[in-house]
Amino acid sequence: MASAAAAEAEKGSPVAVGLLVVGNIIILYLVLMLIVYIFECASCITSYTHRDYMVSSPSLITKQMLTFYSANTDQGQELTRLWDRVMIEQECCGTSGPMDWVNFTSTFREATPEVVFPWPPLCCRRTGNFIPLNKEGCRLGHMDYLFTKGCFEHIGHAIDSYTWGISWFGFAILMWTLPVMLIAMYFYTTL
Repeated sequence: MASAAAAEAEKGSPVAVGLLVVGNIIILYLVLMLIVYIFECASCITSYTHRDYMVSSPSLITKQMLTFYSANTDQGQELTRLWDRVMIEQECCGTSGPMDWVNFTSTFREATPEVVFPWPPLCCRRTGNFIPLNKEGCRLGHMDYLFTKGCFEHIGHAIDSYTWGISWFGFAILMWTLPVMLIAMYFYTTL
């Protein structure tokens, strides 16, 4: 009877209550960390698998370019500035080449008829001062005055680089989180 009374008194002691609180906090931590761990695994896998989707085919990039280049929306203006910068810096035109602008319907084509300019003027080769070498020759499609290389190689490389970085960073977080969770589980079992 005395041992039962001592056990009952010990249950209400501050040490036992403290251990219960610490145990509950550790369980809460482990559950939350497990949720974060699962989402981190999903993001690593998603970034790695979607890298191949984005880089393997230029059709998605082409569709976005044709839809938003020269559009009068915020997204269109931002994408136009991006494409202009890429075409000037990389000396390229369109996704696969200048014929992207001719072969497909685009927002640019609606704003600029083909007889005026079949592709954006920034597809024209330029001097060191960014003045077109021969605007009429570029408009007619003369190879000496027009960038014939597509921009997809540059864009694909950028996407590939960024997704590799995201995947490896996520993997590093996973490798750091796993031992922390295992130590917390061990600590919980020793309470």
